[in-house]
Amino acid sequence: MGQDELGKILIADNDEDVLMELERALEDEGYDTAVTVSREAAFQVLSTGAFDLLVLDDYLSDQHCVQVLTHFRGAGIQPLVVVTYHRLPSRAECEQLRSLGVSTLVNKRAPIELVRTVHYLLRPLERCSPHFEMT
Repeated sequence: MGQDELGKILIADNDEDVLMELERALEDEGYDTAVTVSREAAFQVLSTGAFDLLVLDDYLSDQHCVQVLTHFRGAGIQPLVVVTYHRLPSRAECEQLRSLGVSTLVNKRAPIELVRTVHYLLRPLERCSPHFEMT
């Protein structure tokens, strides 16, 4: 990513209202987004383009995100992943997601939380302020 680029994000969710809301929230902050409503389409997009982050619904195309990510990982597709959820996952699901490289979980009805999370993940150098004073 160049200094002026915020990041390219693929949002995969089969609820088009949620998809549009998340896309709008991220684009309003300057992120370049692409959207898809199915596992197959997400797989094709991730296979052909360079994305910095995948925002993945917890259930996509009647498959749990663990199944979707297992499929992607088996094909060598390993983007940074944020999973959006409509219900909190169990401890076992969290462990599975962590083992598949999921960075964090975000409530899909909280676009501001998603924007903050994406900003934190894609702009890590800005977390450390270059201006500090020693006392």
